Amino acid sequence: MGSRRASAPKHPPNSQLTWQRLQRGWSREELVEQIKRSMKQADEAESGLNADIVRRWETGDRKPEPRYRKHLVLVFGMPAGELGLLSAEELALCPARLADSPAVANLFANEQLVDAVVKKVMLVMLGGDAEFGRNVFLKGMLGVSLTALLSNGVAAPDSVDALANEQRTRLDPRSIEAYSAITTSHRELYWSSPADTLLPSLSAHVQLGAGMLRSTSDAEGPLPRQLAAAVAESALLAARVNFFDLNRVDAAGLFFQLAEDAVVASQNHPLAVAVLAHRAFVPGFAGQEQPARDFLKAAHAHARYGAGPVLRSWLHCVDAEISARTGQLKASLAHIRSAEDALTAAGTNPVWLDYFDASRLDGFAGNTLLLAGQHRKAAARLEQAISGLAATGTKQRAVLLFDLAAAQARVDAAQALATAQQACDVVGRVPYATALQRVPEVRAALSTTPHVQELDDRVRALTSASGEV
Repeated sequence: MGSRRASAPKHPPNSQLTWQRLQRGWSREELVEQIKRSMKQADEAESGLNADIVRRWETGDRKPEPRYRKHLVLVFGMPAGELGLLSAEELALCPARLADSPAVANLFANEQLVDAVVKKVMLVMLGGDAEFGRNVFLKGMLGVSLTALLSNGVAAPDSVDALANEQRTRLDPRSIEAYSAITTSHRELYWSSPADTLLPSLSAHVQLGAGMLRSTSDAEGPLPRQLAAAVAESALLAARVNFFDLNRVDAAGLFFQLAEDAVVASQNHPLAVAVLAHRAFVPGFAGQEQPARDFLKAAHAHARYGAGPVLRSWLHCVDAEISARTGQLKASLAHIRSAEDALTAAGTNPVWLDYFDASRLDGFAGNTLLLAGQHRKAAARLEQAISGLAATGTKQRAVLLFDLAAAQARVDAAQALATAQQACDVVGRVPYATALQRVPEVRAALSTTPHVQELDDRVRALTSASGEV
């Protein structure tokens, strides 16, 4: 009994500091280097700071000394209170209006987020020439909601001051359970519902959850974290629908940011892996390697804390796709091998991880081999992926079929056309923008054959019917 007390931390673990370090993808050694660099710029003497001292800050074994607190604030660019550096007595000095949890308050009080959403609506309404003011719009002119206009947005508050004046309430566990149950239902409905039909309900659910977080008087504890996790999952699903299903990149970005804000409040490391790695797809698909790498580095940092084997494997697959899309084919193949190894490890997988399994790994591997020019191997992995795909994986089936067509085109152009037509049939039944983005590669592979015109005609008819450009 006495030895347990002797080894117990002197202070509560500083999860805020740990989280912010992980959000930047820094190891403890890298944080030490950041602090030393800051001290050097301030002409302060060299310190004996090392990674073990940072570990002790995070576990609660010791508090950072005042000189280190100053540089932690500078390095992270955040107030001391948001880094868990203030004592209870120091926090008590904070004015009541500023005492809300920053991660929760950030969800909808972010002026840039509000302005971005409003600007998008004005462009939709006025054809790009927005001549009426932000405040007029926010007061509800024209009697329409942001969600109804965009079918993918969230309603903005009147002002940041309005958030501060909202009545604060304590969270009801039954309400959180009900909210989480709807989050689960949306996750399941994604596989069987048209994206443009599901999205308005999903967007309204995100808005509701953010409002619940915003108005709670509970800044810490399991209940707000549970709610924040459900909001993060819902916002991530809304971002995925916008980005992968509907190719609405700007709208997806708003939901991705909201998901990241909510996951900070949730302190849920596996969910942070999912949010950050999904965010990497946006710059990665645009060929912007460094921003994608920054998101992936942070995702890998969070993956050290409780990510199961399937989540780790998926993260390596995302790495592989980003590497392939930015011309690093050798690295991409190495990430596929890491993804295969990860599946053999022990661990618990998140219940919400329903978009990846061994068959999806075959799909990532097939695409990587295709981009590496290994067409026969690519075709074999893609056929394996298609045969192992669950009945609910209709959207992914279209992607796999287009990739398979591109792999087959080098050997059997007629078979490639037939496979591409199968993919078009699938997209005709279940529209999926990501699948159609595979068409240019199939067309390039068939460009020297008489079948390219048939493919063009089929895709043109498909896109005209679906409204895709």
